Amino acid sequence: MVTIPVVYHVLTDGAGSSNLTEAIIQTQNDQLNLDFSNNSGSGYSAASDTEVQFCLATQNEAEEAIFEPGINRITDYGAGPFSRPDFENTIKPATQWDPTRYLNIWVADLESPLLGYAQFPSNSGLSGLNTIGGDANTDGVVITSFSVGSVANPGPGSPYNLGRTLTHELGHWFGLRHIWGDTGNCSNDDFCADTPDATTSNGGCPSIDSCPSDGLGADMVENYMDYTNDACMHTFTADQTTRIQAVLANSPRRMELGTSTACSPVISYENDGAIELDDLGVEQCGSSTIIPNVIITNKGTTTLTSAVISYKIDNETASTQSWSGFLFTTQSQTVTLPSINVSAGSHTFTVELLSPNSVDDENTIDNTVVSSAFTVFFDTSTVNLSLTTDLYGSETSWFLVDSADNVLYSGEGYADTPNDGTALTTYNEVFNVSSGECYSFKIYDEYGDGICCTYGPGSYTLTDSNSNVIATGAEFGAEEIVSFAVNTLGIESYLLDRKITLYPNPTTNVLNIKLGTSNSLPDNYTIYNMLGQVVLQQSVSELNDLTVNTSNLSKGMYFIKIATDNASMSLPFVKK
Repeated sequence: MVTIPVVYHVLTDGAGSSNLTEAIIQTQNDQLNLDFSNNSGSGYSAASDTEVQFCLATQNEAEEAIFEPGINRITDYGAGPFSRPDFENTIKPATQWDPTRYLNIWVADLESPLLGYAQFPSNSGLSGLNTIGGDANTDGVVITSFSVGSVANPGPGSPYNLGRTLTHELGHWFGLRHIWGDTGNCSNDDFCADTPDATTSNGGCPSIDSCPSDGLGADMVENYMDYTNDACMHTFTADQTTRIQAVLANSPRRMELGTSTACSPVISYENDGAIELDDLGVEQCGSSTIIPNVIITNKGTTTLTSAVISYKIDNETASTQSWSGFLFTTQSQTVTLPSINVSAGSHTFTVELLSPNSVDDENTIDNTVVSSAFTVFFDTSTVNLSLTTDLYGSETSWFLVDSADNVLYSGEGYADTPNDGTALTTYNEVFNVSSGECYSFKIYDEYGDGICCTYGPGSYTLTDSNSNVIATGAEFGAEEIVSFAVNTLGIESYLLDRKITLYPNPTTNVLNIKLGTSNSLPDNYTIYNMLGQVVLQQSVSELNDLTVNTSNLSKGMYFIKIATDNASMSLPFVKK
């Protein structure tokens, strides 16, 4: 038996029918446990207990008690209705809890006629599924709020109000196909031999045999993976259970859930300090200085009177600042750190809380924060734009504006591309920029689905004159705005004078370090991921060492720190 912790993200404006009660969430979860344990009245001999149960999480990601178990109410987006792109491009990545510890279920008012949808598993080894089901930060299930309920306590959305919408979508999340296989023929293409073949979905609760030639009898309209009314459904089969168990054994994020402790009682600690990044405190446009503000919180049972704050830019040596005060349990205080000089380009800021009350912290899960990549300024006189539109180029427009919001450059009216295998079109622009000025690049998609990926793999990339990536994007919904500053530095340093660049950037396999005109080699380089973890180190003794094999790196943004005995330089790159 595998028990999976669940968090229901309830999207609401704080009122109305979408602001579901704790009681209706509980009854929905009860229905899941009945359905997945074969306790909903199936009369089929092939009906099976899937050996899966669901518990309402009692701990949040910081291992604190959840006031309403299993419920995370989200009011940042209003009451809806919401579209699928709204969830994939914005809501899911911003609100998801750790998918290796929680099954994430989003409940909201959805645009008609959408009842719900799920992300399929990755790397399951099962027939009929893609190797990659989707990105980690969108993993989970989305259902419409009126479908939430149970047989004992129906919701308002008859005939889909007995909780079976979620049962059905979780079937997909576990790797199950529709019983008709989505192909319209009698070829057993749901990959379960104990579900009779069907040619199409069924509605209502009919008695029909759409594939009499298979000799297996009538369509199993009572199966949760059909489209019949909730009142008709009551069956998962043995072969479907086998697929579910294969996914739980092999698929990333699903295989870890059985060992999650998110439904365990919350543990209290005597000495437990937490830290958050309140504001990076970039002083002004083009400034090379940040003044971060952090928030210290006492989450222990003992009054917090002292701690040490450790902080650093990228992976430089950390600085520390002592803190003393008087914080009772759950109390917080904002602390301003000393100003920090930051070099040109993209960086991350890491802050850590150490030694609460001069002892080791008993709960370190909330002791470290790594900021998203931020840009102080770029040392360049030109900015290059490479834009590849999707199939609907006419929907795309962009503007480059200065700090006074004056439009300096713009583009629109791009051609659409036929959906016949014709290559997408790439457009290149060069912007002249001035030292000490701030700029914003604004890109819009009229349809609201960005420029990737349903209608072609479009993207945009901004680079400086040394090919360093300022920003890159594609999946941004209706709009995306990137701000950056430009400054010309007078720093005399070994590395900056060398004008080190990286290419190709983004890269898919090999990343080359280009040294410019000098023949003198750096001593070494180190690659860090966005969490500040070292993923690759290399000493440099010959030119061949400047060819970096990134094939084992996951997709995402990294920093490469190139160093000599008295200087270093960190440059960002993207692994595609």
